[in-house]
Amino acid sequence: MLSSPFIRVDRFSFWYGAKQVLHNICLDIPENEITAFIGPSGCGKTTLLRNINRMNDLVDGIKHEGDIFIDGQSLYDPEVEVISLRKRVGMVFQKYNPFPKSIYENVIFSLRVAGRNAKSELDDVVEQSLRGAALWDEVKDKLHESAFGLSGGQQQRLCIARAIANRPQILLMDEPCAALDPVATLKIEELMHGLKKEFTIVIVTHNMEQAKRCADQTAFFYLGKLIEFRPTLELFSTPKDPQTEAYVRGKFS
Repeated sequence: MLSSPFIRVDRFSFWYGAKQVLHNICLDIPENEITAFIGPSGCGKTTLLRNINRMNDLVDGIKHEGDIFIDGQSLYDPEVEVISLRKRVGMVFQKYNPFPKSIYENVIFSLRVAGRNAKSELDDVVEQSLRGAALWDEVKDKLHESAFGLSGGQQQRLCIARAIANRPQILLMDEPCAALDPVATLKIEELMHGLKKEFTIVIVTHNMEQAKRCADQTAFFYLGKLIEFRPTLELFSTPKDPQTEAYVRGKFS
């Protein structure tokens, strides 16, 4: 049984221009768990993920119906400032994207933007965030070197450190391991298990084995509709919907 939902998607539909990509999605995501969105390409899972921090607001010609709530507050409440919302909802993208700055400056970029420049605070945030991203021991002696000198897996963990530096409540991860090798992927997966103690994590993945390894709950999407949402082991072992069963058994992708 799910705990009380921290993120509630309530009859949410979404359009890019005339094209409807989400159809009446209802979904309750629990706090301090990992929820995976799975489904074939173009099924709407990344679109829904990007609506949880209103990143799709940056796209012209969009519209939505329904609502999304975080901890009981609508994301579309006129009193909600999008900048403040994005401080509460961190995001990690498919392709690691460190800034052309030092490791140190990457981590505290959002604090600099907010005018927080006290060295003692910044030093603490850098160490705390890099420890949270399981990267501190690997980079503590080269914090002022370019982030581009890190391996791909290290760069992705640096992006996670940057995303959690503001201590958001939610961490969205859009195919965070797609560009990584199996060893780096395993490190990210292990990292997620530790991070869920502090953050509510929602991950989009095409890798069903990754969903099985990492997620507490899994939602299967197909053609813009939520087909099934259940505890991960149940969804993969005893899917209720024939479409879910066909997908998890590899009959279509």
